[in-house]
Amino acid sequence: MTTRIVELRRGILKKNDELAAGLRERFTAAGVLVLNLVSSPGTGKTAFLQRTLIELRARGARVAALVGDLETDNDAQRLAASGAPVRQINTHGICHLDAEMIDKHLADWEGVELGRLDFLFIENVGNLVCPSSYDLGERVRVALLSVTEGEDKPLKYPTMFNSADAAVITKMDLAEPCSFDRELALKNIREIRPGIQIFETSAKTGEGMKAWLNYLALEGGGRGARLDGETVAVPQPIPIRRETAPSPQPVEATPEPEEVFAEPELAPSGEGFTSVREAKEYLVGLIDDEARRSGHPLMEVERKMLYDSAKGWTLREIDQVRETFNLYHDPVEYEEKISGLIRSVRQRARAGKDRQFEAWTEAVHALGREKHYLLDLIAAAGETPRLRGRRLKLWLVLLVCAVLAGVAIWMGLHPDEIKVYVPNTH
Repeated sequence: MTTRIVELRRGILKKNDELAAGLRERFTAAGVLVLNLVSSPGTGKTAFLQRTLIELRARGARVAALVGDLETDNDAQRLAASGAPVRQINTHGICHLDAEMIDKHLADWEGVELGRLDFLFIENVGNLVCPSSYDLGERVRVALLSVTEGEDKPLKYPTMFNSADAAVITKMDLAEPCSFDRELALKNIREIRPGIQIFETSAKTGEGMKAWLNYLALEGGGRGARLDGETVAVPQPIPIRRETAPSPQPVEATPEPEEVFAEPELAPSGEGFTSVREAKEYLVGLIDDEARRSGHPLMEVERKMLYDSAKGWTLREIDQVRETFNLYHDPVEYEEKISGLIRSVRQRARAGKDRQFEAWTEAVHALGREKHYLLDLIAAAGETPRLRGRRLKLWLVLLVCAVLAGVAIWMGLHPDEIKVYVPNTH
């Protein structure tokens, strides 16, 4: 029964990943930037998204939103007041959205075409656990944290924040009355997801919205012009309407430039890496960036498995990571996927800066004194199918030799138990 449950879970996630990959291709072809907003209930996602929609539409951007909730269409009503097309997705007890739900609700969404949108926002179900495992085809995942929730939320739910591309702290107008420790919150977020962009906002006062909208303009390739002044005034109160407003008139889209990815910082020339951890994080960072560049970002458990080690530095929670990985992932498919990413990273490093390839080589050598899973993956990525076949044959030969040696040793220790069969010739 346990084996059947494990295979069922793997099958569900594999099907979702395949659907999400198809959605991502459609979104990319249509030129629409898709963002997945995730948080716990009560964080202020809807108010934050409502203000975002209003601000973007005021600048001529073409926007729409899908909203996930277990029941009711209350949040969709609030968002529709922005004038943007909004559609409700009721999951009826399911604690997350999945790629199939997104695909279904896009298919028959009257009046909305992906090719006529600049931004599509997906407001996920309020939950910090389940949504982290389900790719929706988005290019940007945004994790939200409110000042009323406490500074340690990222530490309690690390998977969600670690899988995010950006983080937003909401309700900053309540920071002082809530005795919110801003520095501690920033520290905790960055401890879980080093280098992540963090926006401190208030949907009520407009604090931090300028930086957030500039980020959207940059990620969207110029859609929604960058702001030079203050954010627009939001009507107060915003009326609630039950019908979805018609789609705004399209404006000419700015051609989207090639996406630029920031490369992980290199170790100082000539000094190498100061620790195994630093070297491993550098290599994992390159592989993670390559996955994002290819349009198929690693899931959190996939990224953490790269830190696995039989001997040497690894993550404190690696046992839990292995357990989760074994439940939901096929090791063979995973290793093939990572090998492809490693080959792409090496090719890009060779074709780029000399220092970048040198840093890659130094990092690999730094791990060479210990037994790391990542080294096995890197070695496998350098093998041709013929070499992999030879290695398999070698392992089989060694296995046969070991069995024969074991039999010979047993026969030497138990000569009396050996019976020689002599056929009867009479």
